[in-house]
This record gives sequence, C-alpha cells and structure tokens, in this order.
Amino acid sequence: ALRKVSWGIGDYWAPEVYPYQDRYVMLFSVRDKDTKGLRIGIAFSDEPQGPYEDPLGKPLFEPGYSVIDASLLVDDGIPYLYYVRDCSDNVVGGNHESHVYGVQLSRDLLNFEGEPIELTRPDQPWELDSGGWLWNEGPVVVKHDGRYYLYYSAHYFADPNYSVGVALSDMPLGPFTKQADNPLLAPVFQNDKTLVSGPGHNSFFTAGGKLFTSYHSHKYPQAPSGNRQLNIDRAGFRKDGTAYINGPTLTPQLRPLKDLKLINATLSTVISVSGGDGSLLADGDYGIQNAAFAFLPGESGWAELAFPSPVHSDLMMIYPAFGTAGELTVIVNGEKAAVHAFEQERLPGEALILHFEPLDIRGLKLELSGGLGLSEVIVTAGE
Repeated sequence: ALRKVSWGIGDYWAPEVYPYQDRYVMLFSVRDKDTKGLRIGIAFSDEPQGPYEDPLGKPLFEPGYSVIDASLLVDDGIPYLYYVRDCSDNVVGGNHESHVYGVQLSRDLLNFEGEPIELTRPDQPWELDSGGWLWNEGPVVVKHDGRYYLYYSAHYFADPNYSVGVALSDMPLGPFTKQADNPLLAPVFQNDKTLVSGPGHNSFFTAGGKLFTSYHSHKYPQAPSGNRQLNIDRAGFRKDGTAYINGPTLTPQLRPLKDLKLINATLSTVISVSGGDGSLLADGDYGIQNAAFAFLPGESGWAELAFPSPVHSDLMMIYPAFGTAGELTVIVNGEKAAVHAFEQERLPGEALILHFEPLDIRGLKLELSGGLGLSEVIVTAGE
C-alpha cells in the first residue's frame, strides 16, 4: 500500500486508513531522516488498498519531538487528529512518558486549526506500575450518543500487562475523564498460566450493525515480545453510558445475529432475578474482565425470563461469569431442559450453547448454585 516516503528512514508502523472525501487517507508513523525522531506521515489513494502517495514530502507536522500512533475522527464534517507524544524523548519528573494529544485539522487534512491539546497522560494506578517508563498510547476516538470515547493503551507493547483503557468527554478535544473500571481489555491469567498476554492498541469497525474492536496480543503468551497476533471481539456501551469490551475471548463467538437473519429475543423480555439487576443479563456485556458486571457472582440464585409472546427458537447461549464455578440448571416452559456443571478453569468468553429442536419458549428459568455467576443470556429467534 505504501512502500516508503522520501523523508523516512525506517520504523514504519501503526498505519490507519480512513475513507475521506471520496478518497482514502493513510496516517502512519515513521522515523525522520533529518531529525532522527519519530514523526507522523499522511498519504492519499483512490483505492483502499493503495498505492498511497505522500503529498507533502515531509512529516504532516513538525512538533520538535517524537510523535506516533495517529488516528482520525470526522465529526459533523470536521476532522480531528489524535496522536501520541512518545516517551522516547519526553521526560516528566524523571519518568519517560507517552501522552495523548488531539487537534482539529483543516478540511484537506494537511494543516492544524488551532494548537494541539494534551488529552490524557498516565495517571490511573494500573498505568503507573511499569517503572520509569509510562504510556498512554494508541489512541482512537469513537462517538456514541453525543459523547466521545477515547480508547488508549498503557504499559509497554511487549509487556504482558499491556492493556486498553477509555476516557470520556462531551467534546472531541476534551476535557476527558478516564472511566473508573479501566482497563477494559486486559491480560487473562489462570493460576500460574497466562492465557492472553498484552492485548492492546485497538481500533474499531462495525459488522451486522454491531460494534467490534480489533487489537493485537502476544503470539506466545508465556514469552511476551514484539511477536504479535490479531484479535477481534465485540464492544459496546452500557445504559449508564460507560463503555465495555467483551474480550479477550479464546473461544469461537457467534456471528452478528443480523447476518444470520436472527434477533436476540432476550432484549424484549422481562427478566426477574434474585438479589441482582436482571437487565445485566441483556446488556451485551459478558463480564469477562470484571465479575462485578455479572449477575450473582459467588452466590446461588435464579433468573427468570418471561417472554411477552412465545419465542420460536432452536438456540440459546448462556454466559457464566468468567473465573467462577458451579452448576446451572435450565428450565424451559416449566420443565427441566439441561443441567450443566462449570469448572473454574475454562476459557474466557466460553458460553453454554444449547442447540435443540425448534420450540416455542414462553418462559425460561436459570437456577445457579456453587457461586457460578451469570453475565449474559441470548435466546435467538427469527427476524
């Protein structure tokens, strides 16, 4: 797509491609041959796959210090650039730190409109335990219901604790407030084994009307390094406006229901629970990272779903809270349909998948024992 630019001498990384004004724009990081520092380049193409051409013959801008990880948001026709002041030559209080910046661009994307604004820097406890090198990097901004969600990564990309957090604002250039339950996407450890190492630097796309995030993690979890692999998981927003990511998962996940001409009938049902909030079983958040989002973790109890009209279905997926164990009894239309015992050691994102002969479901009751916990229930039906 882009082999090289005249002013670069290597370290090409973090390309992002966006459709813009009937063309495609690529933002990328590269080392400048004159300053020897990291800089951000821009290139354009008539096709998404390229070839891309550099219109400037120089970096997009010259800040006087190293910058990386550029991304673009076009909000009501106004373009905004987000990027990182890199920790390689940014020393604050004796620490090398990476900070996230944002700035409005001209409509041709080639000039700044105003001065860049610092949006985030490492300051939450989970971001500050990596010694004298601290990171907020890999920014990408998503707009949802009039709010702006700035996703970023902290820790070193080759460290197992490389993770994704999010900060929220009512304006594209802040001020941003970091979400209290960060990180949203973090490594998964089970006993003495690392199941997922270093998930980070994420981006977003939609499929079947649903939001997905892509990110990288270490190819060899037991030996973290720059050797990485691609991952994809679902993402979304809770009713209180906070963001979540359903990952990292290590089991196959169902395609978007819209692509299968199905709906999730659970979304239109009345959910009663013992000692919890029934809406959490249909909020899209599987509770992989934080069991606090799951229903009844560590307790016994029940959940009952009463459908307003019979649902013709042959598939349901039930997500126990990750890291919990116990027994689940499934009762359909007043009759016991399945009993399943879950061990604590199971893969994140693993659901109990019940595939059965089509029937009309009027009521569904789930009985939990042994502290299993429950985070999501999906009952499929035809559109």
